[in-house]
Amino acid sequence: MRPFVVGILRGEGSAPELIGAACRVLNAVAESSGLDFCIKSGGKIGCSSAECTGEYLSDDVVEFCRKIFAAGGAIMAGAAGGRFVYDMRRRFDLYYKLNPLRSYPELRDVCRIKLPAKPLDILLVRENLEDIYQGISVETSCEDGREILHTFVHKEKQVRAVLEVAVAAARERQNALAVISKNSGLPVIHSLWRGCALEVAGASGVNVSFLDIDYAAYKLLHEPERFDVIVAPNCFGDILADLGGVLAGSRGLTFGASYAADGGAVYQTNHGAAHDRAETDTANPVGQIFSLAMMLRQSFGFDSAARLIEDSVRALWRAGWRTADLSEPGCKVAGTRQFAELVAREIQSAGVRQHEACSAPS
Repeated sequence: MRPFVVGILRGEGSAPELIGAACRVLNAVAESSGLDFCIKSGGKIGCSSAECTGEYLSDDVVEFCRKIFAAGGAIMAGAAGGRFVYDMRRRFDLYYKLNPLRSYPELRDVCRIKLPAKPLDILLVRENLEDIYQGISVETSCEDGREILHTFVHKEKQVRAVLEVAVAAARERQNALAVISKNSGLPVIHSLWRGCALEVAGASGVNVSFLDIDYAAYKLLHEPERFDVIVAPNCFGDILADLGGVLAGSRGLTFGASYAADGGAVYQTNHGAAHDRAETDTANPVGQIFSLAMMLRQSFGFDSAARLIEDSVRALWRAGWRTADLSEPGCKVAGTRQFAELVAREIQSAGVRQHEACSAPS
């Protein structure tokens, strides 16, 4: 079996510790499953790159990523500041992002909001290449001080492409798609998204609803069980993705990935670099570990390996293990490295149990 190529960008702040934790788990998966991974490391990204090269995404890192994608691999990146993620998406045409928004029964007592009894499993599809974040700003001065003109676009072709991803996902799930916009505030943009959504959904059998971003944020926290697949413009999608941390119990559990039409993909957490937690061994590695599971499933087709990772993390939660951000009375608190090591051991133990079950006489 050929080695599967994984490109690592360690990021900054607490990100290198989280990437290290995910790599420990990946090694355990490889040992347990017999899969062969070729792990390659790239250079600095974000603000640490800008200090050296003047660019948040340097030419060296661009070339590194190109080689990873050309080899059929995927990138797992740590959090980084500045324009890194936006530059990365534009450079490699990573035109949409998937953010799973989930809740976990094991963490019900940790969550600060009341959740439905059935675990949440919502998929957020976010447009990546347009809208406010990818606009152009021009600053001038006027009598009242600084004046900034910010222009951005929403192209029908791109809107349709993202909606096709969302509709396809909805067809494989519960045939329900919520389209997010702002009718009164941005009527022309709303009209574009609405018209394209109705046409793309067409005869697919997918039920399409339309919500303004402010009401959608309220509904996501008040009645999250009403959602299955959500599709949103860039900025609105970013806001809703962060609310997923409230549903899960901690922002440290959030994750997602950005995808190109040619199969290129970058997997990350959905939180920042947490510089205040750097080198303290206190950051929650689960978002990064779950992004690894997502990579194994989505880019390499290893669904069983992905489930093994997810089940191992949840087994630790059931056993009372927590990271500091999820601590509750009576729990056992583990640092970043220890929690990753516990996940790795659980994966290895599961592999042993599976082998023994297969070897037992019938």
